[in-house]
Amino acid sequence: MLVMLAYDLPSQKLQNFMRKEFEKLGGSRVQYSIYLFRGEPHECERVIRHLRNIAKNMPGDIRIFPMEESVWEGQIILNQPESTAASLARLFELVEIW
Repeated sequence: MLVMLAYDLPSQKLQNFMRKEFEKLGGSRVQYSIYLFRGEPHECERVIRHLRNIAKNMPGDIRIFPMEESVWEGQIILNQPESTAASLARLFELVEIW
């Protein structure tokens, strides 16, 4: 299971605090304010509980997205070229032959 943390916080101090807290739990940076934690469901629940406690009085927008690996693997990175094989594989998923 995965947990993705995304935030938009008003100060660099709060951004650094949230980043450090998530990294202490084992999360890793994906983009500037998006972080990912991989773990068993009980570990992900622990991460969510901890972050909920520290974020409840913080100004800004802080979100947690619990998701399955397949959701993350299905992402499309818009500014990088796809390989032809990957493009065709996605098309074949949409085609039904009868």
